Amino acid sequence: MKYLLAIFAFALISGCGFRPVYSTGANANYAGGAITVPPIAGRSGYMLRRALQEELAIGLPNVTEPSTLRVELSESLTRLTFKPDGQASRSSVVASARYTLSRESDTVSGSATSEATFAVPDSPYGDISAQKGASDRAMRLLAKRLVDDLRLQLVED
Repeated sequence: MKYLLAIFAFALISGCGFRPVYSTGANANYAGGAITVPPIAGRSGYMLRRALQEELAIGLPNVTEPSTLRVELSESLTRLTFKPDGQASRSSVVASARYTLSRESDTVSGSATSEATFAVPDSPYGDISAQKGASDRAMRLLAKRLVDDLRLQLVED
């Protein structure tokens, strides 16, 4: 009976258009139809790629042919202020990206930078969580700035 129920559940899931989050199929690089964003290394790269796919879902001006957006990401953590005992109290995550949009007709390249600051909690595990949260915010902001820069460059063409 359990097996019959499992088969029925899988049939329902496949019928509704469900696709796994980490799909490696044909739609794995989907971003706005014509724009492919290859994987970017690391956790922050994954977050940046997802944010870029969301930003590019509506497309870019003057981009109708299949294109590839390649991104080189660098990220750094800086301790900004310290308590009297030497422990950090405020930190900053700075993310920068160099990108190249390759199309059949031409190539557009540039760079973008973002920064997210956070208060350092007293707990070491809290610090790790705060760093991840700041990194995620920095990646979303970086994706917005990168796509805005691309839109400005492509409108001028």
